[in-house]
Amino acid sequence: MKTRYILLYIILLLTTSTTIFCQSNCICLSEVKTTTEPYLSGELFTSEVSLDTVTFFNNEWLPGDIYLVSGGILKNKKIRYNGLLDELFCLNPLSNHILKLDKEAIIQFRFYNLQGDTSVYFKKLKVKRSFSSDTTEIYVQVLFNRNVSLYVLHNFYLDGIKEDRINNKLIQKNIYKEAPFYYLKFLNGKMVGFKRFNRKTIYSFAPERKDLIRKFLKEGITGRINTNQEIIRFAEYLSSIIDQ
Repeated sequence: MKTRYILLYIILLLTTSTTIFCQSNCICLSEVKTTTEPYLSGELFTSEVSLDTVTFFNNEWLPGDIYLVSGGILKNKKIRYNGLLDELFCLNPLSNHILKLDKEAIIQFRFYNLQGDTSVYFKKLKVKRSFSSDTTEIYVQVLFNRNVSLYVLHNFYLDGIKEDRINNKLIQKNIYKEAPFYYLKFLNGKMVGFKRFNRKTIYSFAPERKDLIRKFLKEGITGRINTNQEIIRFAEYLSSIIDQ
């Protein structure tokens, strides 16, 4: 009988410990749950090494809206997106905690004003992993969205390590560079991904319109597509000539 009570006590203790652990790591975006605001969980973000500001899409916390898979909208939240981790962070106004938000529950997010631009928003996209048939979900910035949609993943890679001397201590710091990856999605559901816009890649989007694309490139200012504005302009043109 005594052994049975001991076993029950151990099971109860383990259950309670698990619950406490979950509560300390699964934090609601609004610490005071209300009936007017949707629920979105997140993990308290702590890191021994602070994230390089270069890897953030926006350097400062900016107000924006978060659209949820459930259909709800969290309005006017201070958010930052990090391309290295491909994660959305939120600053909790009540506790000043930084939360890494649950990606599975988010469908898109929008900034109110990014350096004067009020049209900047990201959406969640399901893509195939490299060298695998498995899929993963990523955040992509929507650059153009009509008959042809143009997205960009703000990806980063480790470019090297440099050493700085701080307070007579030699500190190693990772150097990151952005390597944007683009996606074109057509109305028929076809989607292609690519790292750069060379002529071979561009012609492959619409082989039957190769002559028109060649004319478009020839009449362009540089004849090449490098900047985001040039890429968006090409997506607009591609959208106008492709039969859907």
